[in-house]
Amino acid sequence: PSIRIAPFVGRVSAVSIGVRGLVPVDPTPVSRHPTVGIYIDSLYLGRVSGLGMELADIERIEVLRGPQGTLFGRNTIGGAISVVSKKPTGEASVDVKAGIGNYRGRSLAAHVNLPEAAGISVKVDGVFEGRDGLVKNPLGRDALDYGEIKRYGFKISALWRPAENLSLLYAYDLSRDKSTGYYHYITASDQSPAVTPSFITLDSGRVRTGRFGFPVFRNPQEAKGHSITAEWDVSDALTVRSISAWRNLDSTQLDTDEGSNTTWGPNRRFGRLSYANVKQSQFSQEVQLVGDVGELKFVLGAYYFKEKGQDEAIVYSLGTLNQALTGVDFFPEPSPDGGAGRLPDRAALVDVKSKALFGQATWSPEALRGLHITAGARYTDDHKDGRLLFIAGADPNLTFVFDSSRVDPMATIAYDFSEDINAYVKWSRAYRAGGANTRSVILRTFGEEELTAWEAGVKADLFDRRLRVNVAAYMSRLSNQQVDFLNPAFISNTETVNAPEKRKIKGVEADITLVPVRGLSLSANYVYTDAPPTPVRNIFTGEIEQTSSAFTPKHAASFSADYVFPAFSFGQLRAYVGLDTAGNYIPNGTVDVKADKALLLNGRLTLGDIDLGGGELEVALWGKNLTNATYNLFDFRIPRRTTATLYNEPRTYGLEARVRF
Repeated sequence: PSIRIAPFVGRVSAVSIGVRGLVPVDPTPVSRHPTVGIYIDSLYLGRVSGLGMELADIERIEVLRGPQGTLFGRNTIGGAISVVSKKPTGEASVDVKAGIGNYRGRSLAAHVNLPEAAGISVKVDGVFEGRDGLVKNPLGRDALDYGEIKRYGFKISALWRPAENLSLLYAYDLSRDKSTGYYHYITASDQSPAVTPSFITLDSGRVRTGRFGFPVFRNPQEAKGHSITAEWDVSDALTVRSISAWRNLDSTQLDTDEGSNTTWGPNRRFGRLSYANVKQSQFSQEVQLVGDVGELKFVLGAYYFKEKGQDEAIVYSLGTLNQALTGVDFFPEPSPDGGAGRLPDRAALVDVKSKALFGQATWSPEALRGLHITAGARYTDDHKDGRLLFIAGADPNLTFVFDSSRVDPMATIAYDFSEDINAYVKWSRAYRAGGANTRSVILRTFGEEELTAWEAGVKADLFDRRLRVNVAAYMSRLSNQQVDFLNPAFISNTETVNAPEKRKIKGVEADITLVPVRGLSLSANYVYTDAPPTPVRNIFTGEIEQTSSAFTPKHAASFSADYVFPAFSFGQLRAYVGLDTAGNYIPNGTVDVKADKALLLNGRLTLGDIDLGGGELEVALWGKNLTNATYNLFDFRIPRRTTATLYNEPRTYGLEARVRF
C-alpha cells in the first residue's frame, strides 16, 4: 500500500517510483540513482523507461519494502520491485488478448510458446498499445493531440537445458514509444492582469480542446537489451546462478507548453518547447550462491554494474506574443533565433561503476522451533565521474568525481507462533550514492544519502485461511537527504544540496484479505505515513524552505471486492470493483501546492472459460476512474510566472477479448 507511482511531468515514458515516503520527483538525470530498484527477471534497470513491464508475461510481482542490498542486485534505500515473467514451457500454446476503448483506444498482446526442439524451448511476446489524445490540438486537422499513446515491442526468450541440473535462459527485448506529451493546464498566475494575453484564462478543470494551436510532437524512445541467466544445481543443497545483461536506452522529450512557463508581456516569447535527450547503456553481472544446509539457509553474491549516460536539453520558443496581446506570431523554426542548430542549454556525460559483495543467512535452530535469526551485509564500492559539456550555451568543461566504499548491515529476528502466524523485528541500513547535478551551472556536487530503518510486523492467516492480515510498522531516519531547487530565472537549471538535518519518516501499513463465502474475496489496504518536512536553505533565494516527501499522502487506502459467480454451462462470470484514494499529497517536494483529494472507482466484468474446442475464450468489460474524478496530479510552479498543472487521466473504458490455445 505504500508504493507511489506517478508520471514525470516532462517525459511521458518515465515514471517516479517510491516507497515509504522516498519518492524522487525527477527520475531522469543520468547522474542520479532511484530510491527503489526495479527488476525484470532479476535484471536491474538503471533507468525506469521502456516497455519491460508490458512485455513481460507476468507470473508474479514481488515487492520488498525498506533498505535492500543483501539478497541481490543493487543497493536501494526505499525498496525493490521485482517482476517475474513466465519462462518458455516447451509446449505449443498461444495466448492472445485484444481490446478497444474510448479515445479510440486499441491494444494487442500475444504470448506464444513453441514446441521444444533440439532441447531448446522458445517463447515470443509482443505488445501494441494505441490511443488518441485526451486534449485536442486546435492547430489543424492533421496536428497531433496531447496525450496520444503509440507504443509497441517484442521479446524473445530461449531456454536450453543441456543437463537435468543445468539451464541457460537467453532473452532479447525491443520496445519503442512514440507517444505525445501531456497538456499543461494553467491554474494559477503571479503576473499582472495588465500583461496577460486576452486568450489566457485560468483553468479550473479538464478541457477537451487546447486553448491555442501549437505544434505537438511525438516523444520517440527506444529501449532494448540482451540477458543470459544460467542456473546450476550443484547439489540438493547448493545452487549457483549467473545473471548477465546488456541494455541500451535512447529517450527523447519534446514537450509543448502553451504558456504556463511564460513571462507574459508584449513581444515576449511564447509557447515553450522543451527538447531533452537521454542516451544510456548499461552492463551488469551478478553471481549468486544459494544454499540450504541443515539449520542454515544462505545467499552469497557478487555484483558489478557499469553505466554510461549522456543527456542534453534545449528550450525553444514557438512564437512571440503580439503587441496587442491578442495573438501569437509563429517562428519558422522551433527556435527563437530562427535555427535549430544552436548549442544545448545543457549537456553532460556520466560514467558509473559499482561493485558489491553481499550475503544473507537465516538460522532456524531445531532446539527453538519457530525461531529464525537472519543477518546480512553488503559491501559496495561506487565510482562516478562526469563532464559538463554545455550550460546555457557556454562551454565550461567542468568535471566531477564521486567515490564511496562502505558496508551496510541488516538483521532480523522472526518467530512462528504457529503455522499461520509469524512476527518479526528488523533493522537495516542502506545508502543512495552521491554525485553531481548535471543541470547545475557549476556542476554542483552532492553527497550520499543514508537511511537506517526499524521495522516490526505480523503476518497471519486466520479462521481456516479465510482471513489474512499483514501489518507492519516502521521508523526510518534519512541523513543528508538530496534536495533539488529550481532556478526561477533559468528553468533548465536546478541545484542539488544535502539537507543538514536528519529526516524522520515513520508509518504503519496494513493488508487485509477476507473470504467470507465461497467465490467472494474482499481486500483492504491502508498506509499511514508520517513524514514531516525538513528545513533546507534554497540555493537561489537564500531562504529556509520546507522540503516534503513527494506524492506521499499522510493517509492512503484501497478497497476491492472480487466475486466469482457459480459456473454457467457456457462459462464462468467474474466481477471486480475497486476503490482507491488519490491525491492529498504535495507532488513536488519543494513546492507547497497540495494535490486535491479524490476517490477513483474501477471495475471489471469478465466472462471466461468459454469452450472453443481445444481453446478458451474470455471477454471482459472494464472501466477506470468510472466517476471521472479529477485532481491535480502534479503542479509545476515558477515564481513570478504561472503554475502548470497536470490532471490525472479521465474516465476510460473498453472491451477486451482473450483467446488461449
